[in-house]
Amino acid sequence: MMFWRKLVIIILLLSAQPGKAAVRLPSVLSPGMVLQRESVVNIWGWATPGEKVTVKASWLDESVTVTTNTSGTWLTRIPTGRAGGPYTLTVKGDNTIVLSDVLVGEVWLCSGQSNMEFTIRMLGGWKLFPQEKKELKKNGYSTVRLCMVKHATAREPMDSCAVAWQHAGVKSVAGFSATAWFFGKCLSDWLGVPVGLICSAIGGTPAEAWTDSTTVASDPLLRYYLASPNAQVRRINRLSGLYNAMIHPLRKYGIRGVIWYQGETNITDADLYGSLFPAMIRNWRNAWNLGDFPFYFVQIAPFDYHESFPAAAYLREAQAKALLLPNTGMAVTMDIGNTLDIHPKNKPAVGQRLALLAMAKTYGNVHVFHSGPVFTEARREGNGFRVFFDAADSLFSKGGTPSCFALAGSDGIFKPARARIEGRTLVVASDSLRNPLFLRYAFNDADSVNLFNQAGLPASAFRTDTISLLVRNVKIDINPDSTGKKKHIVMSCNDKDCRIHYTLNGGDPGPGSPVYRDSILLDGSADVRARAFKGALGSAITSRIVYRNHLGVDRHVSTVFPFSEEYPGGKNALLDGINGSVIYSDGHWQGYLGVDLDAVVDLGAVYHADSVTVSMLEDAGAWIFLPKQVEISISDDGLNFTKVAEFPGTELKKVRDASIKAYTWHNIREAKPIYIPRDGRSAAENHPASFRYVRVFAKNRGRCPKWHAGKGQKSWLFADEIIIR
Repeated sequence: MMFWRKLVIIILLLSAQPGKAAVRLPSVLSPGMVLQRESVVNIWGWATPGEKVTVKASWLDESVTVTTNTSGTWLTRIPTGRAGGPYTLTVKGDNTIVLSDVLVGEVWLCSGQSNMEFTIRMLGGWKLFPQEKKELKKNGYSTVRLCMVKHATAREPMDSCAVAWQHAGVKSVAGFSATAWFFGKCLSDWLGVPVGLICSAIGGTPAEAWTDSTTVASDPLLRYYLASPNAQVRRINRLSGLYNAMIHPLRKYGIRGVIWYQGETNITDADLYGSLFPAMIRNWRNAWNLGDFPFYFVQIAPFDYHESFPAAAYLREAQAKALLLPNTGMAVTMDIGNTLDIHPKNKPAVGQRLALLAMAKTYGNVHVFHSGPVFTEARREGNGFRVFFDAADSLFSKGGTPSCFALAGSDGIFKPARARIEGRTLVVASDSLRNPLFLRYAFNDADSVNLFNQAGLPASAFRTDTISLLVRNVKIDINPDSTGKKKHIVMSCNDKDCRIHYTLNGGDPGPGSPVYRDSILLDGSADVRARAFKGALGSAITSRIVYRNHLGVDRHVSTVFPFSEEYPGGKNALLDGINGSVIYSDGHWQGYLGVDLDAVVDLGAVYHADSVTVSMLEDAGAWIFLPKQVEISISDDGLNFTKVAEFPGTELKKVRDASIKAYTWHNIREAKPIYIPRDGRSAAENHPASFRYVRVFAKNRGRCPKWHAGKGQKSWLFADEIIIR
């Protein structure tokens, strides 16, 4: 009996002692990783405060011991030496962690939006890259390691993130960033050392989401992003959210440099991107505290963004401003884009061009050509200009004479011009313009260039004019007033120095249009348009909301399946009187991922309505497809519904543009189960039906089709205004 009493006492005493925390490492420090060669790298983690932690690298003779601080964190630094491996790294405290298969080589962080994130599988699979697959199988590339950072967002900077290291192989490479892989493959081939690629990228994200908020707040110009319009699109686009969760946790990990492919989401704020992007680069360099490490980026490719001004051209110009920072480089892709696909598939060329920059500028190979012709000067000559370039050895054009040149006179209207090569220069002229003042090259969103140097690298876009650009979004909201009987319009601009001019009749707002000062009451439907102005300079973008007053506005609607909170349409999107645009993120759509729209509207009383219309969005590039089937039903009691219209789905096509399809039931006869032809009309002549409840059902496609990059993945169904007249 005494034995058991003593045992209980011992157990109680032990349980009363402070707990010991096991030594832990961040997930980026794990087996199979690559550490930056010829450097001193950080090894860090967590343990019990005051605990001694010993780190032993198998390539070093001596171990290092460090004591954790009062918060339980510890960090030590160890030299790596020359490339090699595999090695082991042992971390020992109260427990022991052994990291095996560690290599020492070149480490690059690969970040940006979808063109960096897109994998070979997402682009269409290995069938598009048979030679590259064959080469991968043949050479193995066992010393190339792939590290994918899991998608995350955070309001505050995080100390850890979820990552996993993998060996390069046919399967792992197919699921990794294609741009990053082809870049790393080239480095492996040319340097003959291990290569580690850390991919931290998410599609559809703006640069401000990848930038620390303190960096933005410290620049008066960039404070615009403290309430950025992009932040209204998706939660992950909030200022600094991705930096906090997917970049800041990596800042202690030693890298050689960064490759970056992003910009498409920022095309409508190009006038600020020229300051934002360099600020982001400085932010990252400060976070790593490694000096001005290499930062190489991809200039966005040709694509028709359907903007009213050359938004992408201005964005490319803004990207190039980052070249003023030391140790930067830009890979031009104006010849390998696809004007019909925002995700061009020639990622081997993109990766190779980034690798050429690294070989020439980082690894000191002076024999590597890494740049196409770069504009330096345009001198007036006759009815045109003689254009001079750097890196212009053996200029040539593919498929005819040099294209994408334009000239303008004092009116600023640019017209196509002809060009011919003369040695290392070009002569550009126009028969229809006798006194040209300005020259532009490839300064449209979808311009695909054909001017190259002897290295086969394309000339980058340029212009000689300094025509100012103002891109400011005016946000327009239409909300019920305090009485609930009328609507009022509220407008705002994130740039407080701008004034807002507007119209209510669909006219284009100009300096002579009314100036917005306070909310505007609406008695009925309106076509509201607004622009921001600074002095006489008006914004390139006209914001627009078309408000249609109908029986269903602000009525109660219930849905069987929940809509996604990822998009900002909100609960009332189906009945707010505002039709969504072809931009799925405009704040007026409800998105349903893999599930159906099944909505019931309660009008509050019985009405004789003339029609019921529901709109659906089709945007294959965003995985949004028209429904398989749409049904409209009516009811007096909300329990027993009569189907009055059924619209069959259409065959999915590889459409180029986003579009909206409206499904309308015309109430021209008593409701009963019927089939409505494709035009949505019935030829019957009976009197209209009355009803209180309307049910709209739209069948989701379920999965992306076989021809789509996301084949087999859940597809989106986007629905908007249910108009009841």
